[in-house]
Parts: sequence; structure tokens; C-alpha cells
Amino acid sequence: MYTSLIEKLEHTDAVRWFPYHQVQESWITEVEQELGFTLPPSYRWWLLNYGEALLSGTAILTITDPEHREYTDTDILYIYRLADDDAKKEGKLELFVPDADEYYYFDTRTADDLGEYKVMRLDYFNGEPEVYADSFAGFLEKLIDQRTPRN
Repeated sequence: MYTSLIEKLEHTDAVRWFPYHQVQESWITEVEQELGFTLPPSYRWWLLNYGEALLSGTAILTITDPEHREYTDTDILYIYRLADDDAKKEGKLELFVPDADEYYYFDTRTADDLGEYKVMRLDYFNGEPEVYADSFAGFLEKLIDQRTPRN
């Protein structure tokens, strides 16, 4: 199902993942219960198979074990808890903040038939969110493509 993404992950230096840092299903379930909605299938797949990664040196938000969640700034639930109420009402679930110019988030109001959320990119300079990808898998593939040097 994610053959293209797996292939790209095997042949890029843009993403570094850490073997044996996969997320446990029970952690995902616990996070979804607190969030009040399910995480998209491609993100769940990523968490269960890869779990933790750096994209061009910046962490993609993940789910950490519950005992460390309260002080782990790469945990998606920890970051969600810090979000303001307006962001939560707007369905924003932060995913990746590569620098001070932009950030990426799931728009949890946009679930498709498979349960995937659109990944939005917000540019702080113009303040306008744009659809970056139709799924987490698409988001990761697009960023890998953009950050992998062409030979």
C-alpha cells in the first residue's frame, strides 16, 4: 500500500529514522482517546513501522511512551495540549515545524473516505494555509522529493 514511500525512505538521506523506535498500538489508542478523533491510517502505519524520524534534521512529531510524554517536545499529543483553543477549534493537529517560517499540520476537519486528513502548510509570512498533501504518506513523499538532491 505504501510501496512508493517505502522505496523513497530506503533511498534518501533527507529522512533519518531510528530503528526500534516504533510506537506501540496501545499508545496510539490512548492518544486518540484524549484527542477525541482517530489518527489517519498512513500516519498510524508510519508510527507502527518507523515511529521516530528527522526530516532534514527536524523531528516529525510522533507518539512517545506515556511516562515520558509530559516533557517530550516531539510528542504530537504533548504539542496538541499546548495549542490554543482557536487552533483546536480549527481542527489543527501540528505535525512538523521545520523552521520559524512555516509549519505543517493535519486538518482534522477534512477526513476522506479512508480517514486521511489533508496536511496543510502555513507560511508565517503570508499567513495563508495551503493544502500541501492529501495524506501523511503524500506529505512525506513530497518532502522527500523536495529535499533529495537530484543527480
